[in-house]
Amino acid sequence: MAGTRSSVRRVAPHLLGPRLPPLATLWSLHRVRALSAAFCLVVPLTLGLALGSPGAASVGALAGGFSAVYGHSLPYRRRAWISAGTAVVIVCCIALGGLTGNRPVLLVLVLGGIAAAAAAGTAIWRIGPPGALPPVLVAGSASALASAPDVAQHVAAAAAAAALSWVVVMLPWWWDPAGPERRAVQAASAEVTAAEGGALGPTRPGAVARAVRAAVAAVAMGSRRRPSLVTEVQEIEDRFARALPPVDPTGASAVPAPDPSVIRQRRTPLWTSTAARIGIGVSVAGLVAVAVDLPSPYWAASSAVAVLLGVDARHTRARAFHRVTGTLLGTLVAGAAFALQPPTAVTVLLVAVLLVAVELTIAHQYVISVACLTPLVLLLVHLGAPDRPGTALIVARIEENLVGMAVALLAGLFLFARAGSRRLPAAVTATTACAVAAAHAPAGSPADRRLEDALVTLNEVATAARAELFSAPGADAWGRRSRQVGDLSWALLGARARGDAALAAAVSARIDAELAG
Repeated sequence: MAGTRSSVRRVAPHLLGPRLPPLATLWSLHRVRALSAAFCLVVPLTLGLALGSPGAASVGALAGGFSAVYGHSLPYRRRAWISAGTAVVIVCCIALGGLTGNRPVLLVLVLGGIAAAAAAGTAIWRIGPPGALPPVLVAGSASALASAPDVAQHVAAAAAAAALSWVVVMLPWWWDPAGPERRAVQAASAEVTAAEGGALGPTRPGAVARAVRAAVAAVAMGSRRRPSLVTEVQEIEDRFARALPPVDPTGASAVPAPDPSVIRQRRTPLWTSTAARIGIGVSVAGLVAVAVDLPSPYWAASSAVAVLLGVDARHTRARAFHRVTGTLLGTLVAGAAFALQPPTAVTVLLVAVLLVAVELTIAHQYVISVACLTPLVLLLVHLGAPDRPGTALIVARIEENLVGMAVALLAGLFLFARAGSRRLPAAVTATTACAVAAAHAPAGSPADRRLEDALVTLNEVATAARAELFSAPGADAWGRRSRQVGDLSWALLGARARGDAALAAAVSARIDAELAG
């Protein structure tokens, strides 16, 4: 019996994901985004159903609900144009889905293009979660709801709902104009406090630096500059620098510079491979669904993009298992709803509750999030096209989810599988050059800031390389070199922040001896 319980404990995280935080914590962190999205979904859905246009009602709900989930962590000045831009993208995706819905091959290719473009855009403009999934999901759902004569009406409904979402997302500015900046500063302070408590491992400086940089950027871009926040974020920067771990000033055995010719290097940003992988994986998943004559290929595409949003190969594999578990649970919920046939008002309320649950849990427990998202979309499609039997929707969801998950898992594991390790030499070389330049520059010069920026980029690339299942030849040597460069560089910045001139000089000498040349 004890062995059985132990086996269950080992298997459960792979199927069910991590433990969910307390509800009070989830509500405190995500209630504004969750309630905003639910409101922007319910208003167009209720209005459209009351006017006798169920298709437009469902499309408006998709546009309003999913436009309202972006930008909540951004300062209002930046949030204004990010939220407007994502709303325009959502409306365009609905138009593309409606226009290509009766051409399955063209539809899935369009969905692949949308997925790749959305992944690239969220990386370039640092928009943040939920990434590329909503554009693909709304485009696919719109394809199931619209026929050619309805597209214009649906696009108009989507545009109105997206405009409502922009107003709702910007509304908290009236009573809390500095809220996003304050929350970013609090998050950075918590990270630095953990670092001061000794939680700064070999890969942690880059992660903490990213949180500190986010707070600095939020305060700098805030719609209302608060002197107290400016002072606080400067103190956090100083605390972080002083918490950086020192190194042995006399030096250990140096790590020899690896041969750069061993790895076929890539110098493009890491997101280019991610966007290409997502676009290709989504298109292939949809094409496979078309080839085996499944009725709704956009389900496969949506499942594929959800799996491929994993940050690395191991994360992709985990999301694939979580996606299957969540979908199966979600279809049970949807099946119960279809069997009970509740009144329309109850269905609308259920959809709103499901979206709140999705937004509360998506960053913490993917299985529960998918288990709520699956019936949410099924119910919206059923409300917009009530002539389609609910059981048919459920069967299609299961079949195409399995196709999308399988294709996405293969793409995530084997397509551009060495993207991180092939970019590691260039990142190490660039950071080394910044470290040597900073060692020869006075403390507090722009060279220190350039070195910190390079270290954050190096941490991202090195993390991706470590997670690869099939690293490029020579990646281990470059990984050791990246750790050496990172340790010396962070130690230099920390010694200067603490005012330890002797240690800073010793670390600079080590950088010259071990990295220069």
